[in-house]
Amino acid sequence: MHPISASPAGNESENRTSDRATRLPPGPRGSWRPTLQLIQNPRKALENWAKQYGDPFLLNALNGPIVVTGREDLLRIIHGQDPSIYAPFATSTIVPLMGSGSMLVLEGEPHRSERRLMMPMFHGDRMKAYGASMQQCAIEQFERHRIQGSINTLNLMTDISLEVIVRTIFGGSDSEIVRQLMDASRKVVASSSPLLFFSKRTHFSFLGLSPWDRWEKAKANLFSLLDKVIEQRYQSKSESDDILSMLCDATYEDGQSITREHIYSELMTFLFAGHETTALSLTWAIYHLHRNTDSLSRLKDELDLLADNNPSSLTSAPYLKATIQETLRIHPIVTETLRKLKSPLALGDYFLPAGMGIAPATVLAHHNPNIYNEPESFRPERFIERSYSPFEYMPFGGGHRRCIGAAFASYEMAIVLGTILKRYEIELIDKTPVVPKRRNVTIGPSSSVPIRVLSTR
Repeated sequence: MHPISASPAGNESENRTSDRATRLPPGPRGSWRPTLQLIQNPRKALENWAKQYGDPFLLNALNGPIVVTGREDLLRIIHGQDPSIYAPFATSTIVPLMGSGSMLVLEGEPHRSERRLMMPMFHGDRMKAYGASMQQCAIEQFERHRIQGSINTLNLMTDISLEVIVRTIFGGSDSEIVRQLMDASRKVVASSSPLLFFSKRTHFSFLGLSPWDRWEKAKANLFSLLDKVIEQRYQSKSESDDILSMLCDATYEDGQSITREHIYSELMTFLFAGHETTALSLTWAIYHLHRNTDSLSRLKDELDLLADNNPSSLTSAPYLKATIQETLRIHPIVTETLRKLKSPLALGDYFLPAGMGIAPATVLAHHNPNIYNEPESFRPERFIERSYSPFEYMPFGGGHRRCIGAAFASYEMAIVLGTILKRYEIELIDKTPVVPKRRNVTIGPSSSVPIRVLSTR
């Protein structure tokens, strides 16, 4: 136990004293090779470095130096600090991609103001109003994919998640605009080369053929469609409960309306934070459940005992919730969360200077054998047997930058997974083990997890 870990926030006056000598942990040399290793296989890279250099360790990424840790005592220190000592990491790279209005790059009062504006749209009765749309998307997309015979689970879940985004967040109503928005959104995601997010040096045009050119073209097409949706809303003057409509009508505490550019920044953030990530989590859940028959049988028994199939019943089912939690433990939404120090910070045996990046590594924390017995095993019941602190379990990040859509994502996953498993008997076609693999910005399964429908339950 490090002396400083006795207090969750550490000694604040000591943490903010700048006259102590900088002391950084060891880590891999160079920047290009470690960054590429992190892009290719983040969990493997982070675990190997933690074993080789200890936890915490220093990573000199292309976007700057970062101290990485998955230790519970150090995560308490990081998340226990006053938010004012942190700034977003690598904003010069993220702003050209997401826009200056994204919560990923805002800090201080603008960040707090944005969260206060957005939080009611993703919680409570407002979020529950989306349940019927989520369930309808799941059923209709499943039947559409079922016609093909075998079902590509990843494609299925991607289509479900994308349609949920288009209907509940982008405000797509009639079938044609939904189709156009889904197609445009797919192209934006497909054009998101991971290198664009890791280094600003990749943001250059070249005869319309560079990754940056493809990104800009796809983004412009999506924004053009969203402009049409907004204009239709203004012309019809009809009330709608989708996020885009609420953003158009929203005002900050000082009475200022949100700008069009700012709206698009947030919509891009929602697309990347809530589209592929949710689809990948649902795909992993189908895979693990059908590789662990005891867990699948227990979940089916719970679903069979439900009085009905409505969203509120599904989201109240304890083992279904635990299944989602266990899936997110093994495969968290983000492998690590990044921020930048604006003030020095004492972290265990080390003293980090202002300007240093710091990354709580969710994937390291979630596979810590001192916290999770047999961490590689899929055991949803562990979340029924005990609860975990936000420094042990943090699939949506932690602290003041915890994902604002966490409740929305968990709600959607429970409805989609519960709806499918309560209605259909399915099995895996390919029994080959599936492992995490880099897709674009996200990490997903190495296969599409093909399944077949055995019967309707």
